[in-house]
Amino acid sequence: MRVAVIGGGVIGLCVAHYLERRGAEVVLVERDEIGGGCSRGNGGWVCPSISRPLPAPGLTLTSLCWMLRSDSPLYIKPSAMPRLMGWLWAFRRHCNAENYRAGVAALAALNAATNRLYRGLANEGMAFERAASGTILAYDDESELRQTEELLARLGEDRVGPVDVLDREALAEAEPDLGGSLIGLRVRGDTHVRPESLCAEIAASLEARGVEIRTGERVVGFTPAHGRVQMALTSTAGNDAAANGEPARVGADAFVLAAGAETAALAATLGRKLPVEAGKGYSITVRNARVRLSQPLHVTPARIGFTPFRGAVRTIGTMEFSGVNLRLDRRRIAILERAARRYLPGALEGAERVDWVGMRPVTPDGLPAVGWLPGLPNVCVATGHQMLGVTLAPSTGHALAQLVLDGRSDIDLAPFDPARFT
Repeated sequence: MRVAVIGGGVIGLCVAHYLERRGAEVVLVERDEIGGGCSRGNGGWVCPSISRPLPAPGLTLTSLCWMLRSDSPLYIKPSAMPRLMGWLWAFRRHCNAENYRAGVAALAALNAATNRLYRGLANEGMAFERAASGTILAYDDESELRQTEELLARLGEDRVGPVDVLDREALAEAEPDLGGSLIGLRVRGDTHVRPESLCAEIAASLEARGVEIRTGERVVGFTPAHGRVQMALTSTAGNDAAANGEPARVGADAFVLAAGAETAALAATLGRKLPVEAGKGYSITVRNARVRLSQPLHVTPARIGFTPFRGAVRTIGTMEFSGVNLRLDRRRIAILERAARRYLPGALEGAERVDWVGMRPVTPDGLPAVGWLPGLPNVCVATGHQMLGVTLAPSTGHALAQLVLDGRSDIDLAPFDPARFT
């Protein structure tokens, strides 16, 4: 079977990897460069421990209005509100305990194979940067720590690994440069990767195995026939053939739409509505940062995180809904700067700094959309992973490859069925 994968981020790359490994002929089409979107500047956490839906109990309409403040961790740009109202209302309806518990369970099941699959990628010779150092979740509120501890206990040690409670002295000993007099949980089963190196290694492996990778090609439409899609129509950056009536064509037996926040626009060209919005995240990466950090660290009071890489530290955080765009709002970067100066000031001091913005794909129920598009028997989607793309990429790729080639998966994809939005 020939399968066209649209999107060259970490999700699309993993889908292509597992399809090829199961015998498919794969062509991967990316509008920019491989791994150049949301996969480039994120934290790289592989964290089953904090894999949860974004809609959470207790989120009220009042707090949604609070999110109109540009200095809040979760920001909704006022000019985007009219278009987002329906999506936000659907998001609000999922902010209840029942949906939250079901979402946590569904993500835990999808995550069950995560660490095994990452080890498999490394065992195949992909030399991406990876560290099994665990993750620290830091709090200033003991009740919030206990809630997380109870959630991790329900998930089970076999899924998240051992969990240690760190009092102020123990946390200060584990991370001496962390300020704020916090308490924490150390989740030993979490790992992290450098997302840039992960994408580069998977792409190199695909090319070495004969997978066709077409970069700089934007999918502008499809040619349907007899209830199926026959070809994707593409234009090339700088040479928009489609505008001249001569689009390039990519033929395949099946298609996978894995273009992150832009997947909804691709589905729309096929007459299908997919409620995926861009939740923009920001990061600051400093080379040779003057700080000691031994493992990824999430500072809950500030809603930001820090990741140590070889020769660099990345500060990550915030969520902005302002539509599909890559405008970098300096006010959002300033939130990271203020929090870093308070909790880990050395993270901003070093030889070189890169500020980044990327579009996380978010659905109103906070769960990925993975499966067949309704009414199109040869078109799948793999998007909506919000802040969990790196964590869920291998299991998503593994499950979708089985679905496309075998008609079913050994991972239950029912909670992620795109048909739930129809």
